[in-house]
Amino acid sequence: MAKMAEQLKIQVADKVGKLAEITDALKKAGVNIIAANAWVQEGQGFMYLVADDADKAAKALDPVTDRVDCAGQAVCVNIPNTAGALNEIAAKLAGAGIAVKLCYATTAGGEAMIILDTSDNTKAADLI
Repeated sequence: MAKMAEQLKIQVADKVGKLAEITDALKKAGVNIIAANAWVQEGQGFMYLVADDADKAAKALDPVTDRVDCAGQAVCVNIPNTAGALNEIAAKLAGAGIAVKLCYATTAGGEAMIILDTSDNTKAADLI
């Protein structure tokens, strides 16, 4: 079953230790990371983050980042960690005319958690 979660978009300088700073700030604030996706582009570090408390996370990250924005609601869904599981979701969304704008995932054991930002997150969550 899919659920909605607040997603944060974080921007930082591309410097050694920034991930450690970010995770330390979250740890000190008692915020648990549910999922994260980070990359560097043109000298800037970016991260999409889903946490157990988005407001608390944003406040904790403000002093250690260049920018923290609410990126809106994302669809979170746990699926079996098996070949073709993501394809089933992607095909359902495509069949309903829903575009996937962002997707990242994490796996543990027999399950995978997929984070999706789509052209219609409410419809996507209901569909999957």
